Amino acid sequence: MSNELQNTFKSYIESNDTEDLGNIWLKQSKKFIGFWQKKIMDDSYPSISDSEIDEIVLILDKKAKGSTKDTHAVANVMIPQGVWRRLFKEIQQNKELKSLLNKIFISENDDEKIATIDELYEFNKGRKNSLTGKSGNAINSMLFAYSPTKYLAVVSLNDRKKIIDFYQFAHNLDFENDSQGRKITQTNKIILSGFKEKGIETTPQILAQFLYAKLKNDWRGSDDASDTTYENKVDVIHGDEASFYMENELENFLIANWDKTDLAKNYELIEQNGDLVSQQYRTDVGIIDILVRDKKTKQLVVIELKRNKTSDVTVGQILRYIGWLESHKTGGQTVKGIVIAGSYDENLYYALKKTKNIQTFIYKINFTLTESKQ
Repeated sequence: MSNELQNTFKSYIESNDTEDLGNIWLKQSKKFIGFWQKKIMDDSYPSISDSEIDEIVLILDKKAKGSTKDTHAVANVMIPQGVWRRLFKEIQQNKELKSLLNKIFISENDDEKIATIDELYEFNKGRKNSLTGKSGNAINSMLFAYSPTKYLAVVSLNDRKKIIDFYQFAHNLDFENDSQGRKITQTNKIILSGFKEKGIETTPQILAQFLYAKLKNDWRGSDDASDTTYENKVDVIHGDEASFYMENELENFLIANWDKTDLAKNYELIEQNGDLVSQQYRTDVGIIDILVRDKKTKQLVVIELKRNKTSDVTVGQILRYIGWLESHKTGGQTVKGIVIAGSYDENLYYALKKTKNIQTFIYKINFTLTESKQ
C-alpha cells in the first residue's frame, strides 16, 4: 500500500498549489491568535459582538454563516452559528474556561496537554455549549486554527479512528477507555507519524486536505457516502437538478442557522455528551435527516427533506423512523414528524391524509441581486 499511497500523494502535490495553502493557513492562524489574545484573553476587552465571532467561525467551520466553496475553514465542525456565538461569549466571560483553553493551546508538553484537556472536560460538564463533545470537534478545530503546523484539520475523533484503523497505524491507544485528552493528543501524533513512516512527509494541513480530497472513500467506507462538503458541490445545475441541490444543501443550512428559522421557535437541536447529534441521526432502520426536540413537550420530532424522493417514500421513511424511536428511545411517548418540501403536491396530500402527527412545511428561496455602488 505504501508505494501506491506515495504515488497518489505525489500526483496530488503536483496538481495542487500546496505552498499557497500553507501561506493561507499561516494568515488564518494569525487572525485566530489575534482574536484569541486580544478579544478573549484580555479581560479589559468589552463583550465581543456576534459579527466579531462570525469572522472567527468562518475560519473554524465550513458551515459557518457566509461560508462559500472558496472559504478556507478548518472542517465541517457541525456546530450551529448561534451555538458558536454563545460558546465564545461564555469563554470570554469565564476566566477558568479561557485559562484552560489557553493552556491547551500553548502547552508544548504532551502530558500537560492531556491533563489540561481532561481538566477542561471535567470543568465543562453540564454546560451545553458544544465545547467538550465526545468527538472533540470544537477543540480540535481550535487547536488547528491556533497551530496549523502541529495539528490536523481532521477534527473528528471518529474520523481519526477510522484513518488509524484503515491504515493499520501502530499505537497503544484504547479508544473505549482512554481519556479525551489522551485521545485528542495521541490520535494527532499517531496519524502524522503513521503517514511519515509510509513515506509521506508533509504539513498537517496538507495531509488533512489530502485525506479528504483523495482518500476519503478508502478510509471512510461506503457508510459515509451521504456526507456533503463544500469540496464536492456541483458547480452548474439545471432544471430539476436545481431543486435537488437546494434541498440537499437545505439540511446543512437549517443546522447552521437553526436559531434564525421559524422551526427554532418550537423545536431545539439535540446534544449528547456535548456533541450535536441532530443532523444525520442514525437508527437501526436508516438515517434521519434532522432529529429535534419539542421545547415544551420534550417530544422527539423527525424532520425529513423530500429531496427527489416520491411522496410515498418520504412518508414511509418518516413513519418508519417514528416507529423505531417510539420503540427504542421514548418509552412509548409519541414522536412527531415534519416533511419539508419544495412544493406540496397531491400525492403528498393523500399520503399524509390519514396521519395526524406529521406536519408539512414548504421552503421558499428568496434570491435577489443588488447592484454594487462601489
